[in-house]
Amino acid sequence: MKQDGQTGQVVDVELSRAVVTYLGSPGVLNARDPERRVADLLGDRAYDVVVPRIRAMLADLDAVSPPLWNTASLQEMGRNVERWLGENHPELDEAAVDAVANSYTFTYK
Repeated sequence: MKQDGQTGQVVDVELSRAVVTYLGSPGVLNARDPERRVADLLGDRAYDVVVPRIRAMLADLDAVSPPLWNTASLQEMGRNVERWLGENHPELDEAAVDAVANSYTFTYK
């Protein structure tokens, strides 16, 4: 954990890096499954601690009421995802938030 110099928020660097690693880049196929990529990054404890946190966060995001997704544009959807993450997971850094927003907009495109 470290404190963000701009916002003063406490950022979980390890979780943020794991989220980016888990999601990968939209549209880029990877032969290794997301869990294995996180384990390669963080070691075997990724399976017991970090991957379940990522899955829970993404499941919570999936469970959000439809208005989050019923938007006029992909940009608006991305902003809604970013806002939700900021309110519910302020420990994520900008790269992790971007990765989640990009993943969701790509999936719904």
